[in-house]
Amino acid sequence: MITHVAIRFNGKIYSLPAPNRHHDVIRLIVQETGAKTVDAREDDQGFLIDGDRYCRRKPALRIATECGQLKPNCLGPKLGKLFSEDVW
Repeated sequence: MITHVAIRFNGKIYSLPAPNRHHDVIRLIVQETGAKTVDAREDDQGFLIDGDRYCRRKPALRIATECGQLKPNCLGPKLGKLFSEDVW
């Protein structure tokens, strides 16, 4: 089950629980590290599964689908990757 949005930055996973978005995690990273910019590439943006396992957007879509977490008419399945707006 998808529980958190997450970003991998400088070898560490930063995350926040639902209903936060990836931009909230970027704000957290800036606050905690003092980084001026956060380059979160596609593979570095994802989710936590069951609160502790990092998963990229594409595999997260499959998990959210299997767990029945997708909101009706969300865009993730059409784009082939999960967005936090798809689940909360």
